[in-house]
Amino acid sequence: MPRRRVESRKTLICRISVIWVAQEGAITTLTGFLEDRSRFGVGISLPEPIPVGTAVKIQGRMRELHRIVRHCRYEGGQYLVGVHLDAEDKAWDRFGVGL
Repeated sequence: MPRRRVESRKTLICRISVIWVAQEGAITTLTGFLEDRSRFGVGISLPEPIPVGTAVKIQGRMRELHRIVRHCRYEGGQYLVGVHLDAEDKAWDRFGVGL
């Protein structure tokens, strides 16, 4: 059964870096891809998981987002990570599809 989403998603692919402080206190950085976005969230793919509830910084070429990981699952050789935005991100229209 296909999932029903509250918000429609826009597919896009752009390279990003995700930075967070791991449980042991080490700063961790992974390179991945921003796969899709909605008004209130982004979906990214990464080679390693990030624990749910982790505060992350997502850096793109033009800007960065500071948010919390809401879900993480393994699929197709990558970890799909969902990051919820606390409020509608109106800057998407200004920057186009990239981050």
